[in-house]
Amino acid sequence: MKHQKIAIIGSAALLAFAFPLPALAQDAAPVTITEVFRRQHPELPDKEIFIKRIELEPGAASAPHIHPGMVTGYVQAGVLEFQLKGEELQKLKTGDTFFEPAGSHHMVARNPGTEKTIIIAFVVNPKGAPLATPIDGAAKH
Repeated sequence: MKHQKIAIIGSAALLAFAFPLPALAQDAAPVTITEVFRRQHPELPDKEIFIKRIELEPGAASAPHIHPGMVTGYVQAGVLEFQLKGEELQKLKTGDTFFEPAGSHHMVARNPGTEKTIIIAFVVNPKGAPLATPIDGAAKH
């Protein structure tokens, strides 16, 4: 697809789900994550399905992290700098997609723009597992 960008190596995400962030000079939270949908996987009893809406204010970024499950993301608005370990840095824009296989190292997730970035993330995660863990292992999210 013209707007589809797929990054494939080891996982993690939208998403973009481990967002320990630097302080920003704004009143709004730098990142807002809303769970839109959650359920048991209908065919895999050890998996859960999530849909998350992630809003990143300008300048917001995540620390490097790993997702135990696979993540498929859609940039609904704005721009997103996105990089998995061993891959080129990508600058995704509205309408672009990305994929993170389970266990990949998500090195960059950042809004370099001047407008809010909105991402819709579809996640298939091991049941009961955190959605993301910082690569340094300091905390679970």
